[in-house]
Amino acid sequence: MSRSPFSLFSQQYFAALLNSFGTVYLNEPVPRNPKLRIYKHPARSDFGTAVLGALTEGSPQVWVNPEIIAEAEVVDVLFEPDPTASKAVLGILGDLLIQPCIIESLRSLPTSWEFRACLGHWLRWQVESDGSIIPVDEAAPIDNEDACEENDEAEELECDRRLLVIVPQMTAQQLEGWGARLSGCQIAGLYELPPIYATTIVCTRELPETAETLWLRLLSRGSTQRKAIQDLIKLEPNHPLRSVTLHSLQSWYQRLSEDTQNRESKLLMQLLSQIEL
Repeated sequence: MSRSPFSLFSQQYFAALLNSFGTVYLNEPVPRNPKLRIYKHPARSDFGTAVLGALTEGSPQVWVNPEIIAEAEVVDVLFEPDPTASKAVLGILGDLLIQPCIIESLRSLPTSWEFRACLGHWLRWQVESDGSIIPVDEAAPIDNEDACEENDEAEELECDRRLLVIVPQMTAQQLEGWGARLSGCQIAGLYELPPIYATTIVCTRELPETAETLWLRLLSRGSTQRKAIQDLIKLEPNHPLRSVTLHSLQSWYQRLSEDTQNRESKLLMQLLSQIEL
């Protein structure tokens, strides 16, 4: 499936930006363990094959219920942080990436379907990590008191995987519908779903225009994103993240040049064309 220039940019952006702070996986299948992915097996009876074969005068091309491997669902970016690496230079983004995290960047106001898809990726990953999915070729564990106690201890020690959804904005009705509340850090634009979902929503257009929010505002759109790009260009040349980020923006500029332009894209391209490394 083809990806939009923005999706490709956000992948390259995070791969370059977070490389020194952990491991970045792009287009990562979920579940990650191949044994836990769903397969569609053929029926034991070949009745359908026989019937269709008769209707098509025994054509050897007819084959009903072949084994089909389901297309793996993939997430654009999955990040596993290095606990020994300081993420202070990432500002608020660094604060949001202290645990293994799926990062979903959406270019526009998300539809309910798009947001459910993001949450669905995280749920599959979390269920896999909980050990709640049993491979088809393995027996289920014996349910006894000792096993229950071990599971309880594992849950207490487990480091929750998180979901980070970065969007330009969401409506008040959408946030209320998903049960999102302003983050406890009291920063405009950061919302949390109920704790069971371990999900943070970043509405980039609401973020304060500070150095701490720069790396998130670069994923916004319109005037918010253009202001962030200007802030990036003004950073000191020796800033550890300036060069790699500008390279990502230059690559995005080249992809935008190949697409049909609207007014917003033209303004963005005018700004990106000024980048000098």
